[in-house]
Amino acid sequence: MASNQGSRADRSRRRMALAVVIGALLLAAGGWLSSRPSDAAGPAKATAASSPTNEPGSPLPAAKTEAASAVMAVASSAPGSTSAPPPAPGWPEDALRRVQLALDGHGTPKDMMEAAMMLSACQGADAMVDHQYRERDQPSATGRQLQRITGLSSQEWIRRSQDFQRHCQVFDAATLARRGELLKRAHDGGAKDAALPYLQWLEANRQAIDPALRGQLQREARQTAEDGDFMALVTFSFAFNPGAMGITEVQRQAYKEAQLRIQGLISGAEMEKASRDAMADTEKMMAQWGAVPPPLTAEQQREADALAARVIEAWRKRQGKPG
Repeated sequence: MASNQGSRADRSRRRMALAVVIGALLLAAGGWLSSRPSDAAGPAKATAASSPTNEPGSPLPAAKTEAASAVMAVASSAPGSTSAPPPAPGWPEDALRRVQLALDGHGTPKDMMEAAMMLSACQGADAMVDHQYRERDQPSATGRQLQRITGLSSQEWIRRSQDFQRHCQVFDAATLARRGELLKRAHDGGAKDAALPYLQWLEANRQAIDPALRGQLQREARQTAEDGDFMALVTFSFAFNPGAMGITEVQRQAYKEAQLRIQGLISGAEMEKASRDAMADTEKMMAQWGAVPPPLTAEQQREADALAARVIEAWRKRQGKPG
């Protein structure tokens, strides 16, 4: 009995550790999740010119959002992270049927959310394979931590990413383009934590948003983060134009600090340091483009520290951990 409980606890720790490392890979990817203000200079303008789906001032450029979703697709749904639940590792045998049922209006709001995230992962499958090749040829510190924690080599990550990419070929462009429809149904039906991915999709695809709906989505997305949802915290960490996401720079800094410390609590000091270094490099790059606000004042930093502590406590409660 004790052995079984220990085994289950170990599996849970490994699943959560994998989810944390996936978040760390988003940090290593840097620009994937880097939002930019409309007047950003240099490479940011080049990116805007080459990608017509990017919304000036949007929290997440569209193609980068899809790539990030593909990264999350290789992680199992872990305790403590319920926003935008990614598909389980591997490929569900009935994935096409489940997505089609959702598109036909059959299923629960949760089914709609899961179908939307499957399409999101598939839209980023090519970028995920490219990222894994870069990790093999020029491994990052977070990539090395990924191998350490999961026991999977870079070549195995490439193989799994290519398998996922191949399976995604069952979805044609018209099906992939209906992700927003599924997210709307999920949110309107009350799917837990649907607000953040729906808001991202609306912003990235230049959709007109009723001000009342925008405010509602922003409030719900902030609540998801402040409830200690790890993936929501990662997403907000990269909202370098925080106003588009309905948060302040104080909140962004708090969410960033919370998710970095959570990584340390789950995966150890080495992962936390690697992620902090990757985040610092990304912020330096964004600062060169004028896309990072000025440093917080002393008073603002105290506010951020207090909020980060509350978020970490909320995360602990989600895990059933003592404070």
